Amino acid sequence: KDEGLLRSIGLSNYVVEDYEELAQVMRVPPAVNQIEVNPFLYRKRTIDFFQARGIAIQSYRSLRDGKAFDHPLVLELARKHARTPAQILGRWCVQKGVIYIPKSVKRERMEENGRVLDFALEEGDVARLDALTTPDAIQAFRELYLRCVLRDTPLAGTPDGLALLRTRFTAD
Repeated sequence: KDEGLLRSIGLSNYVVEDYEELAQVMRVPPAVNQIEVNPFLYRKRTIDFFQARGIAIQSYRSLRDGKAFDHPLVLELARKHARTPAQILGRWCVQKGVIYIPKSVKRERMEENGRVLDFALEEGDVARLDALTTPDAIQAFRELYLRCVLRDTPLAGTPDGLALLRTRFTAD
């Protein structure tokens, strides 16, 4: 940064403990951490930790690849607010202060996904959506993190890599 070679850096899939390790040696604080965020994987403690340090959270899989569009609660709230399920999930992210950038190749869906700023979910709606994250979802995230943290690195599958593998971390 001092040499004018970068303006900011971003993180991807960092848990609290990854950041704390990085913070010991970093010279440029990260601007953003991209993690999966949606009502079915709402990691409140992790989100709060990063946001409290001025690090924006950008969601991927905000719409869960369409897999939540037929969930009864999502459909109920879509009817209540005269919106689509995608807009309900997107608005939930916005109200959590999470950067929401949905993926689509179809123009009509891009326009639909962008229409999340002209309505608000009620506090009770948000709380009900928050409750969709189950202990099983957090456990599945924990297992995925452990499987992927060293994947595609020279340490993958080695004794040195296994010795470095963090087994205790903030998953929620």
